[in-house]
Amino acid sequence: MRSSTCKGNNDQYLEEYHNETAALIDAERIKKEYGRNLKTLHCRTCGYWHLTGFTTSRVCMFCTDSGLFQKDIYSTRQEAETKAVSVGRQNRIKLYAYKCPHGSGWHLTRRKG
Repeated sequence: MRSSTCKGNNDQYLEEYHNETAALIDAERIKKEYGRNLKTLHCRTCGYWHLTGFTTSRVCMFCTDSGLFQKDIYSTRQEAETKAVSVGRQNRIKLYAYKCPHGSGWHLTRRKG
């Protein structure tokens, strides 16, 4: 059933599940059919369960941002670009993916490469 209150990053109403088991079953179905990894999320707003995408980011041991914080690193360009769109939409900025100069994966930047 579609939510009447909760929207995702794409401004579409989220699917609601009455319990975590139902959400996990649908997440497995979606993974088999579409290859998308989803995790369950218990919503504080509506009290139901939703599915949300996730990436396998980790921290780069070599690269830092302008505040000298270690940069997140993404395993694939696709993961980085997906995150760039999501974060960019939330913060109303344009982000770009670029290859880590140390060969660890992919980073995000505001500068167009």
